[in-house]
Amino acid sequence: MAGRRRRRGDDPSSTETTLLGAAALAAATDRSRRRRGAGFDTRRRHTLVVVGVLVVLFGSGVAGFATWLAGADEATAEAAPSASSVQEVSVVGPRYEPTAADRARTPTRITPATPLVALTFDDGPTPELTPYVLDVLKAKGAKATFFFQGDQVEKHPGIARRAQAEGHVIALHSYEHVYFPDLDQARARDQIVRGEEALTRELGVRPTMWRYPFGEASPVADAVLAERRLVGGVGWDWLSTLKGDFECPGADAVTRLVVTEARGDAVILLHDGGDAISCAGAQWEYLPRAIDAVRDKGLEFGVVVPTGRPNGSEETAVVAP
Repeated sequence: MAGRRRRRGDDPSSTETTLLGAAALAAATDRSRRRRGAGFDTRRRHTLVVVGVLVVLFGSGVAGFATWLAGADEATAEAAPSASSVQEVSVVGPRYEPTAADRARTPTRITPATPLVALTFDDGPTPELTPYVLDVLKAKGAKATFFFQGDQVEKHPGIARRAQAEGHVIALHSYEHVYFPDLDQARARDQIVRGEEALTRELGVRPTMWRYPFGEASPVADAVLAERRLVGGVGWDWLSTLKGDFECPGADAVTRLVVTEARGDAVILLHDGGDAISCAGAQWEYLPRAIDAVRDKGLEFGVVVPTGRPNGSEETAVVAP
């Protein structure tokens, strides 16, 4: 009888080999998996490290940028002084310290029957004279009307803003204090409009009144003023032959001028710039003395305002502040 053909798997040695091969394959697969797992872990660690570095660098960059930006803001703030610092830095003239009488003064009660006189100052604002004028007016509790030049307001906006903040009336005195009879209409327009724009830009309020430099009007400028709706009939009262402050006559003479011209509804011409800057500093002692002397006459101080009535001498009036 022929014997049964032995299959390959029936061979004990073959079975053992097969089992060993399967074990080896399983081990190899496990090693491969471990290697892949290890590689993944390594790559993950590398990725996390890279991400961490980028986060640190980005954070440092943001912090650095923030620091730079803060420094830039501080530098900008330092480079752009406030209005009050502009005023104080630019002051180069005298200052007025209130006296004991000033501090003890009680506010004057103004009634409709109280006669008023207007102190008006031309050619400012200037660091030489305007702060002193404002000091005196504040100490004395008096208001005034300032006819500012546009170019001076651009140079000294802080001083102009102080005058405005302290309740004084601000009006326009051209841009550069030129002689208008010599100007054609184009140049007259330029002086009026540039001055108006300078005051509006720096003070935030458009001026409504105008005084001619040297008090000299011109028909072409009058036409521009009418177009711009600027009241141009603001003159002054000067009936005596006494010298004005711009002629540097001294404190006694200017005091005498103010007191002599002071009467109900009078407008007194004074200066806080221009030629008056060249006068001796002692001349400015006239202002507190003149204010006290005018009050001794029974008058008080008002401001000039437009009346709304066109043409003629009634375009403006002196009223209580």
